[in-house]
Amino acid sequence: MSTVPTQPARKSGKNTSLIIAAVAVVVGGIGAATLLLGRQPSDVGSPGETDVGGLQELAAIQAQLRPLRACGIEYGERGRRMKSGSHTSVWVSACENDRFAGVHIEVPTSRQVEGVAFDLERSSVSESWKILVDKNQVPFPELKRTLEQLTPYLVEEIPSRLAQAIKAKVAADRERQKRQAAEPARREASKNSYPE
Repeated sequence: MSTVPTQPARKSGKNTSLIIAAVAVVVGGIGAATLLLGRQPSDVGSPGETDVGGLQELAAIQAQLRPLRACGIEYGERGRRMKSGSHTSVWVSACENDRFAGVHIEVPTSRQVEGVAFDLERSSVSESWKILVDKNQVPFPELKRTLEQLTPYLVEEIPSRLAQAIKAKVAADRERQKRQAAEPARREASKNSYPE
Protein backbone atom coordinates (compact mmCIF):
# COMPACT_ATOMS: atom_id res chain seq x y z
CA MET A 1 0.00 0.00 0.00
CA SER A 2 1.49 3.35 -1.05
CA THR A 3 1.05 6.56 0.86
CA VAL A 4 0.65 9.99 -0.70
CA PRO A 5 3.02 12.53 0.83
CA THR A 6 1.24 15.44 2.47
CA GLN A 7 2.42 19.02 2.95
CA PRO A 8 3.07 20.05 6.51
CA ALA A 9 0.13 22.05 7.89
CA ARG A 10 2.51 24.67 9.17
CA LYS A 11 3.59 25.79 5.71
CA SER A 12 0.03 26.40 4.49
CA GLY A 13 -0.60 28.45 7.63
CA LYS A 14 2.42 30.61 6.78
CA ASN A 15 1.17 31.12 3.23
CA THR A 16 -2.27 32.12 4.54
CA SER A 17 -0.69 34.69 6.86
CA LEU A 18 1.31 36.19 4.00
CA ILE A 19 -1.78 36.42 1.78
CA ILE A 20 -3.79 38.09 4.56
CA ALA A 21 -0.97 40.59 5.18
CA ALA A 22 -0.70 41.39 1.46
CA VAL A 23 -4.47 41.93 1.19
CA ALA A 24 -4.39 44.21 4.26
CA VAL A 25 -1.62 46.33 2.70
CA VAL A 26 -3.49 46.63 -0.60
CA VAL A 27 -6.80 47.51 1.10
CA GLY A 28 -5.06 50.02 3.36
CA GLY A 29 -3.31 51.63 0.37
CA ILE A 30 -6.56 51.90 -1.55
CA GLY A 31 -8.28 53.45 1.47
CA ALA A 32 -5.51 56.03 1.94
CA ALA A 33 -5.53 56.91 -1.77
CA THR A 34 -9.31 57.29 -1.71
CA LEU A 35 -9.10 59.69 1.23
CA LEU A 36 -6.33 61.75 -0.35
CA LEU A 37 -7.86 61.89 -3.80
CA GLY A 38 -11.34 62.51 -2.43
CA ARG A 39 -10.40 65.94 -1.05
CA GLN A 40 -11.89 68.82 -2.97
CA PRO A 41 -9.59 71.54 -4.36
CA SER A 42 -11.23 74.01 -1.96
CA ASP A 43 -10.33 71.85 1.04
CA VAL A 44 -7.24 73.65 2.29
CA GLY A 45 -5.66 74.10 5.70
CA SER A 46 -6.11 71.37 8.26
CA PRO A 47 -7.91 68.19 7.21
CA GLY A 48 -11.65 68.80 7.18
CA GLU A 49 -11.34 72.57 6.71
CA THR A 50 -12.83 74.28 3.66
CA ASP A 51 -12.12 77.78 2.38
CA VAL A 52 -15.39 79.74 2.36
CA GLY A 53 -13.73 83.15 1.99
CA GLY A 54 -15.04 83.61 -1.52
CA LEU A 55 -18.72 83.42 -0.54
CA GLN A 56 -20.67 86.56 -1.42
CA GLU A 57 -22.25 86.53 2.06
CA LEU A 58 -18.79 87.17 3.55
CA ALA A 59 -17.75 89.95 1.14
CA ALA A 60 -18.37 92.67 3.77
CA ILE A 61 -16.15 90.79 6.25
CA GLN A 62 -13.40 90.51 3.60
CA ALA A 63 -13.63 94.25 2.90
CA GLN A 64 -13.25 95.14 6.59
CA LEU A 65 -10.37 92.74 7.24
CA ARG A 66 -8.38 93.31 4.03
CA PRO A 67 -6.51 96.49 5.21
CA LEU A 68 -5.15 94.78 8.33
CA ARG A 69 -1.40 94.25 8.41
CA ALA A 70 -1.75 90.59 9.42
CA CYS A 71 -1.70 87.27 7.60
CA GLY A 72 -3.33 84.92 10.10
CA ILE A 73 -6.21 85.00 12.57
CA GLU A 74 -7.21 81.94 14.62
CA TYR A 75 -10.30 81.75 16.79
CA GLY A 76 -12.10 79.02 18.73
CA GLU A 77 -11.30 75.77 20.48
CA ARG A 78 -10.18 72.91 18.29
CA GLY A 79 -8.79 69.43 18.51
CA ARG A 80 -10.38 66.21 19.63
CA ARG A 81 -10.88 67.41 23.19
CA MET A 82 -10.88 71.15 22.46
CA LYS A 83 -7.39 71.35 23.97
CA SER A 84 -6.01 74.04 21.69
CA GLY A 85 -7.28 77.44 20.68
CA SER A 86 -9.64 79.62 22.65
CA HIS A 87 -12.96 81.43 22.41
CA THR A 88 -11.70 84.06 24.88
CA SER A 89 -8.78 85.25 22.72
CA VAL A 90 -7.67 85.49 19.11
CA TRP A 91 -4.20 84.59 17.85
CA VAL A 92 -3.09 87.08 15.21
CA SER A 93 -0.06 86.25 13.06
CA ALA A 94 2.01 88.93 11.40
CA CYS A 95 3.00 88.60 7.77
CA GLU A 96 6.30 86.88 7.03
CA ASN A 97 8.12 90.06 6.02
CA ASP A 98 7.51 91.48 9.53
CA ARG A 99 9.63 88.61 10.92
CA PHE A 100 7.35 88.31 13.92
CA ALA A 101 5.18 85.41 15.03
CA GLY A 102 2.11 87.15 16.40
CA VAL A 103 0.12 88.17 19.43
CA HIS A 104 -2.84 86.99 21.51
CA ILE A 105 -5.67 89.50 21.77
CA GLU A 106 -8.26 88.98 24.48
CA VAL A 107 -11.86 89.06 23.25
CA PRO A 108 -14.48 90.92 25.36
CA THR A 109 -17.06 88.62 26.90
CA SER A 110 -19.86 90.23 24.88
CA ARG A 111 -18.13 89.21 21.62
CA GLN A 112 -17.10 85.66 22.59
CA VAL A 113 -18.77 82.67 20.92
CA GLU A 114 -18.30 79.09 22.10
CA GLY A 115 -18.42 76.19 19.68
CA VAL A 116 -17.24 78.15 16.63
CA ALA A 117 -13.69 77.76 15.34
CA PHE A 118 -12.12 79.20 12.18
CA ASP A 119 -8.78 80.21 10.71
CA LEU A 120 -8.17 83.16 8.44
CA GLU A 121 -5.04 82.94 6.30
CA ARG A 122 -3.33 84.77 3.47
CA SER A 123 0.22 85.15 2.13
CA SER A 124 0.34 88.95 1.97
CA VAL A 125 -1.71 92.00 2.84
CA SER A 126 -2.67 92.50 -0.81
CA GLU A 127 -4.58 89.18 -0.90
CA SER A 128 -8.09 88.28 0.18
CA TRP A 129 -8.44 86.09 3.24
CA LYS A 130 -9.01 82.35 3.11
CA ILE A 131 -11.69 81.70 5.72
CA LEU A 132 -11.10 78.09 6.75
CA VAL A 133 -13.81 76.25 8.65
CA ASP A 134 -14.89 72.67 9.30
CA LYS A 135 -18.31 72.64 7.63
CA ASN A 136 -19.26 69.49 9.56
CA GLN A 137 -18.76 71.26 12.89
CA VAL A 138 -19.71 74.90 12.32
CA PRO A 139 -23.03 75.91 10.72
CA PHE A 140 -22.67 78.82 8.29
CA PRO A 141 -25.08 81.14 10.17
CA GLU A 142 -22.96 80.70 13.33
CA LEU A 143 -19.73 81.36 11.44
CA LYS A 144 -21.16 84.50 9.84
CA ARG A 145 -22.58 85.78 13.15
CA THR A 146 -19.24 85.19 14.91
CA LEU A 147 -17.27 86.94 12.18
CA GLU A 148 -19.70 89.88 12.27
CA GLN A 149 -19.29 90.13 16.07
CA LEU A 150 -15.50 89.87 16.04
CA THR A 151 -14.52 91.81 12.92
CA PRO A 152 -15.15 95.39 14.17
CA TYR A 153 -13.22 94.63 17.36
CA LEU A 154 -10.33 93.05 15.42
CA VAL A 155 -10.16 95.96 12.98
CA GLU A 156 -9.90 98.31 15.97
CA GLU A 157 -7.42 96.26 18.05
CA ILE A 158 -5.08 94.46 15.65
CA PRO A 159 -3.15 97.43 14.19
CA SER A 160 -2.03 98.87 17.54
CA ARG A 161 -1.53 95.53 19.32
CA LEU A 162 0.48 94.02 16.48
CA ALA A 163 2.54 97.23 16.08
CA GLN A 164 3.31 97.26 19.85
CA ALA A 165 4.31 93.60 19.81
CA ILE A 166 6.53 94.05 16.74
CA LYS A 167 8.15 97.15 18.30
CA ALA A 168 8.80 95.23 21.55
CA LYS A 169 10.35 92.36 19.61
CA VAL A 170 12.60 94.71 17.61
CA ALA A 171 13.76 96.33 20.88
CA ALA A 172 14.38 92.91 22.47
CA ASP A 173 16.33 91.76 19.39
CA ARG A 174 18.43 94.94 19.46
CA GLU A 175 19.17 94.46 23.18
CA ARG A 176 20.12 90.80 22.61
CA GLN A 177 22.47 91.76 19.75
CA LYS A 178 24.07 94.44 21.95
CA ARG A 179 24.64 91.87 24.72
CA GLN A 180 26.10 89.38 22.25
CA ALA A 181 28.45 92.03 20.83
CA ALA A 182 29.65 92.99 24.33
CA GLU A 183 30.10 89.37 25.48
CA PRO A 184 33.68 88.79 24.16
CA ALA A 185 34.93 91.99 25.86
CA ARG A 186 33.15 91.03 29.10
CA ARG A 187 34.73 87.57 29.08
CA GLU A 188 38.18 88.99 28.37
CA ALA A 189 37.80 91.53 31.19
CA SER A 190 36.60 88.79 33.53
CA LYS A 191 39.53 86.56 32.64
CA ASN A 192 42.04 89.39 33.11
CA SER A 193 40.57 90.47 36.45
CA TYR A 194 42.44 87.70 38.33
CA PRO A 195 45.87 88.39 39.77
CA GLU A 196 48.78 86.62 38.04
